Parts: sequence; C-alpha cells; structure tokens
Amino acid sequence: MVKIGVVAKRLGISIRTIHMYEREGLFISYKNGAGTRYFTEGDIQWLIEIRKMIKSSISIAGIRTLMSLIPCWEKKQCGYVEKQDCPAITQHDSPCWANKENKCEATSQECRSCEVYDMRFCVSVLKSVVDIKLKKNQGYGVTPSP
Repeated sequence: MVKIGVVAKRLGISIRTIHMYEREGLFISYKNGAGTRYFTEGDIQWLIEIRKMIKSSISIAGIRTLMSLIPCWEKKQCGYVEKQDCPAITQHDSPCWANKENKCEATSQECRSCEVYDMRFCVSVLKSVVDIKLKKNQGYGVTPSP
C-alpha cells in the first residue's frame, strides 16, 4: 500500500487531482481511521488508465458514463425487485460503486471487493467499441445522439 503523495509524485499529478477523481466516482481509495488514503498497485494502474483516457480526449464525465455502462445487475444476477430501486439502473451517469457508502445496496458487499469494480479496467476498451459502432452507424445514415 502506498500513500497518496507517493502516487501523485509517481504519476506527475497533484494530490488534489487524485481527490477530484475519487469525488467524481472514478475509483474508491482505501482510507484509514484518520482518512489517509492508500493505494494498491492495481489502483495506481487504474489511475494511469484514467490519465490515458483523459489525454485521448475523453472527459471525466465521459469516463464516468462509460463506467456506468458496466452491467452490475447482470454480474450480480439481481432480480426484478432489486433492480427497481437500484441506483445503477436509475442513475445512468455514474458507476454503481460511486455511491455514498461504496457498498452494493442489494447485497451490502463492499464495492472494492466486487467483481464489477474490477471490471473498470474494461472501460478503456469501451471507447474503441463505441467509436466503431458509431462509425458503422454513420455509414448507414444513422446519426448518433449527443
């Protein structure tokens, strides 16, 4: 586990930037009782992926939206009743783990230990899939919605 200052220095970004990524729901940090944030090597690799996506012109809101497309309800095999009030279904602009408690509302599982949270690494691939689909649709006279 590495403290936030070390991560910021390693990535060449400010601590405030890392805090902002966390506030925006792009990741969940480990925190001790005093609120000090710690990062695993996987967390650092994810922050590197976030930086790559931003440098390739995907906004933070765009990254958040891409992550919200991860179908947690399918992975968790939620039933019809659980899905009715699930923020992952009702709020389409944030990933399921970007909730106040960082816990699944249906199962109370910690989001950091969930397979859906691990799928965030697939998000960087989603952009190319979406781009390909949009280009294909444009070839057929379909205009993508903004």
